[in-house]
Amino acid sequence: MFGIKSIIRAIVSNAIALVATSFLLEGFNIDLSFNIILVGAVVLGLVNLFIRPVLKIISFPINIVTLGFFGWLINAILLYLTIYLVEGLTISGGTFSFNYLGIMIPEMYLSWFWTLVVASFSIGIINWILKKILL
Repeated sequence: MFGIKSIIRAIVSNAIALVATSFLLEGFNIDLSFNIILVGAVVLGLVNLFIRPVLKIISFPINIVTLGFFGWLINAILLYLTIYLVEGLTISGGTFSFNYLGIMIPEMYLSWFWTLVVASFSIGIINWILKKILL
């Protein structure tokens, strides 16, 4: 069903996304040891492989009504489950700002929930970019 290449790509992609998100968001922290990063990437991959399809089927009617917005909440739930299962991943409230090539988001405080939502969005975007690059 899954080749070893695709499994390794998913683990590497998840590891890069977790580390990059921890550098981008103040409230999302990962211990920068190889073991924690590897376990976090594997757990995130397993959660996405086994639990995401069940949640997508259960939430299908809500996803239609919200025009797909509920999918981001599913990503946040899966990331929260990963944080709960992996000892070296933590989430808390923190400040967030962004400034790149004239695109500026002013500094604001995010509660742990919104940090979780922004982190899941960030991990999703980074994984999508890496999937296109590592194809």
